[in-house]
Amino acid sequence: MPKEFFDDAGEIIGSIAESLDDDMSVAFAYAAGVLYVRIFDGEKYVFPLPILLTDNADAEMACIALAEYSTREMVPLVITDIPRDELDFLCSVFPHVDACSYSDDEDCFYIKVNNECDMLDDVPTLEMDGITLGELTDADRDRYAQLCRDRDLNKYWGYDADEDNPDGDTDFYLDTARREFHSGVALTLAVREGGELVGEATVYGFDYRGTASIAVRVMRDCHGRGIGSRATRALIEVARQMGLSTLLAQILEENVASIKMTSKYMVLQKYSDGKAMFTLDL
Repeated sequence: MPKEFFDDAGEIIGSIAESLDDDMSVAFAYAAGVLYVRIFDGEKYVFPLPILLTDNADAEMACIALAEYSTREMVPLVITDIPRDELDFLCSVFPHVDACSYSDDEDCFYIKVNNECDMLDDVPTLEMDGITLGELTDADRDRYAQLCRDRDLNKYWGYDADEDNPDGDTDFYLDTARREFHSGVALTLAVREGGELVGEATVYGFDYRGTASIAVRVMRDCHGRGIGSRATRALIEVARQMGLSTLLAQILEENVASIKMTSKYMVLQKYSDGKAMFTLDL
């Protein structure tokens, strides 16, 4: 942060810190003339409206940066301390918001910024091309855990199951999928063929402005049956029905088979950082 902002930022930081309860923590960041604040109250994160420290700071880009952080960290986006005259502006940046005023100040608001996952009442179901996308059930716990623990699949999926779940808890994977859905950060669907769980299809990375990413993976004992291709086509239809306008996909460069398959349905834009980057306008 430039030195000329130290005094103003210090007063703001001090004022916010003094207002917090003992079980709350706060973090601050600065970029391009904007002071960002993140508050954790022990259960959830909230984000005060970005504070513009310069006349040429871009308020819209500051709010989009906040949404990008929320998406990257997979936490719901709740913005607090919003003056009444800023509500219309925020509604122009984000198409789906729930706004509430504070009981002790009717001219100050907080909003929950919603995405297409938030707006679902229930996990959707879609039948297409001999497969069904739908809700993961309690009966899927063991087989879904098997899918999530498969190291050969995980190297393409982008996470280490042992790191996420060092105790090897079988319930962890299904419980996480359900928690992410109810938090509005990801929709994970079971892929079934003939009633058998054969994979998962996920919509995630919602940017609160109509864009999200998709991914599909298939149980290794079900490879060679065209399930990945059919599930991708069905997942695109689910995303369209959710009201998304743009889809993204990232596939590791060495995953040649998935790149070839995804190219049937999405547009390969470029290779970057060892990944093939796809887009699709719905």
